[in-house]
Amino acid sequence: MSRLSIPTADSAPAATQPLLSALQRKLGRVPNLYATIGHSPGALRSMLAWEEALSQGSTLSRREREQLNLHVSELNGCGYCISAHSAIGKSLGLSEQDIDAARVGAGANARENALLALARRVVRTGGNGAGGELIRAREAGLTDAEVVDVIAVVTLRSFTNAVAVVAQTELDWPAAPFLPAA
Repeated sequence: MSRLSIPTADSAPAATQPLLSALQRKLGRVPNLYATIGHSPGALRSMLAWEEALSQGSTLSRREREQLNLHVSELNGCGYCISAHSAIGKSLGLSEQDIDAARVGAGANARENALLALARRVVRTGGNGAGGELIRAREAGLTDAEVVDVIAVVTLRSFTNAVAVVAQTELDWPAAPFLPAA
């Protein structure tokens, strides 16, 4: 059971209701996490704008962004977001193996590994001590814009992870399996 209520289109703040209606039209449903964030119309509006900006203007591929979403959610212990991004990743063509690898921070090549390592450093330290990760990112060909986009994805996902973890948002995605202990 969620610790924060999940607003409906009728019970949400008036400023949130059009945002939830737009999500309903776009996605065919309103995910529980989005509705929960809708307790704050400004937070929901900002999050949706950030997601849209990253989907339209990111230098990272959709695959790379989903790998980052999965790894950050795993690091932050957010079962809701792991489940959501596992389902989204599958819809984008990521295999079960790709999804499991991303969750533990392993990519299919040097570029993906560099992206995931940089994200891990940002999650764990806020970026403090990222010299080695930045060197590996450069060696893998990442540009300054791509480094900033990695940080943007980490920041956005950390926000949604925190809301879902604090609220214990009720899962409305197919549950992702636990990873086997290493």
